[in-house]
Amino acid sequence: MSKAMNVTIVETSEMKAAVIRIPRDGSKVREAWKEVMAKLDGHPSLADRENGLVFIPEWQWETEVIMLWVGVEVASFDSLPDGLTTITIPARKFAKISVKGDRNRMNETYDYLSEWFRTGPYERDMSEGSLGYERNRIQPVNPFEIPADKISYFEYDIYAPIKEVAQTA
Repeated sequence: MSKAMNVTIVETSEMKAAVIRIPRDGSKVREAWKEVMAKLDGHPSLADRENGLVFIPEWQWETEVIMLWVGVEVASFDSLPDGLTTITIPARKFAKISVKGDRNRMNETYDYLSEWFRTGPYERDMSEGSLGYERNRIQPVNPFEIPADKISYFEYDIYAPIKEVAQTA
């Protein structure tokens, strides 16, 4: 029997990230991760050493996700090394769901989240400029160090942005 999936609504504070933009490709995700970490090795702005981030341009869900940004949270954009792009995610609400399992479980989780948005009281914010992200724990095993064609276990959190609905009086 499959474990129950649970979507929670979370409100996050503003997040700054240093990233590299890549085509959606598992091996390119891993190359970008290594490049980001090499550029930020010992850099004082690196704010989160426990998680790697993959940002998804939400408007791409309308057709097909073809581009991603891979990186890490930083405390500031001051004196970041060349070759990194910056992203700021404003404080906002997200639908959060955890992926924990094999590739089938990962796909089931994405399907569950899509169905949750389709049938629930919240709408996914897929407007131009809206970014969702995956927060990948890099301990005890760093998924970015396992080749894309070899990885068989996934453990990360999906943060899908929620569209703010205007309140009626």
